[in-house]
Amino acid sequence: MQPPSSPVRRDYDAAAARYDRRWARYNHDSLALLRPWLAGQALGRVLDVGCGTGNLARALYGWGARVDAYVGVDLSPEMLRAAADKAGAGGFAAGSAAALPVAEGAFHTVVSASTLHDWPDADAGARELRRALHTGGRLLLLDWNRAHFRMRFLNAGMRLTRQPYRRMYSTAEMRAILLNAGFRVLREARGGSGPVWRLAALEAAAV
Repeated sequence: MQPPSSPVRRDYDAAAARYDRRWARYNHDSLALLRPWLAGQALGRVLDVGCGTGNLARALYGWGARVDAYVGVDLSPEMLRAAADKAGAGGFAAGSAAALPVAEGAFHTVVSASTLHDWPDADAGARELRRALHTGGRLLLLDWNRAHFRMRFLNAGMRLTRQPYRRMYSTAEMRAILLNAGFRVLREARGGSGPVWRLAALEAAAV
């Protein structure tokens, strides 16, 4: 688990107050990539890993998704406070993908959007997401797609400067991570936001 003083937590605590304004277009576009897989669906108990300021929580209800219970987990207390103020439609808890504060097999749907690049151990994080799902449950994973040349340059720049802990993955690498963690990949989608950000989304079943 990321320690309380981790650079990831510090970055997001500092960004929380302005996060939605600064990343409005990106948040809209990334959610749009997931919407066809979530809107109007019976999702059961939903775990949102890296819930940030609660954008997915609010979107799920706006999309008419049928949610029995929602839990959002984030490393940043400031992001969690913003999420509770905004969404208020579920429970929020401090935690990370490396050590989720949930029982084994407790959820029907797990969503992790734009968090994989911050995980210190992608394989361990994917196994933890699998632990949270009951067999047959669905995972929706979205993150930056390193297969695109612009993202490869951005990834190199981050790792050379003040964000060496960040690492992007290609769609093929994401697929392999999920397969090794006990998932079967069902479908994939690609998209983008603005001139730089290129995204990949994968839907997978827990087996």
